[in-house]
Amino acid sequence: MKVVMVEPGQYARIEELDTGLESLQKAVGGLIDCAYPWQEKVCIVCNDEGLINGMPLNRDVEDYQLIAGPFFVCGIEGEDFCSLTDEQAKRYQEMFLQPELFVGYKDNIMKLKYDDPNLPDAPESAKQAYKERHNLPEYCFCPVPDINLLMLLQYGQSGFWQINIPPVTDLTDYADRLNQRMGVSKAQQTAMMHGFMCEWRGRSMRPELYDENGMPKQNNQRRGEPER
Repeated sequence: MKVVMVEPGQYARIEELDTGLESLQKAVGGLIDCAYPWQEKVCIVCNDEGLINGMPLNRDVEDYQLIAGPFFVCGIEGEDFCSLTDEQAKRYQEMFLQPELFVGYKDNIMKLKYDDPNLPDAPESAKQAYKERHNLPEYCFCPVPDINLLMLLQYGQSGFWQINIPPVTDLTDYADRLNQRMGVSKAQQTAMMHGFMCEWRGRSMRPELYDENGMPKQNNQRRGEPER
């Protein structure tokens, strides 16, 4: 059965699933539940207890709800599941292609679609976008511990979002965990912060200048050499 498989932190992919109950339960990590948010004969098959069991948040489905844990989209034929058509598979893969991250912002939950070129099934467009940004992500979380501020930066933008910080949370550790989920390294975080402070210009926004802890590498720049 041809489906679109959607897992937390991964790109959506087209794959074949066996129609047996055991196989379907394995795909979603437990008991299955079905949702029918669209008029055509397709459905979402997800974990019945995903939110209750604290599974990772996955995708926010328009006209339905936020889904936790893995799910797949398949066709419906009578009372049975069936394969998606090639056109449906391509369309629903595109709908759920990018992984999503959810954070508190003001009185709401912000949904952040992001790209990670190192993930399996990463599209060439995501890899090319990274190259054009000099190996920097589109989004990055940057903590300012002195004033207990967590900024969400977007590449090339002068402003930022002030993200809510959960109670009793180490600010730097929280930012690191969010960045890790998006595949953003400490070196990239430091480079993004420099880019933000320098209007996205200058040599200091190159991640290769920083080590795995986000600290400047030795002898990055010869004494007296101007930034380019």
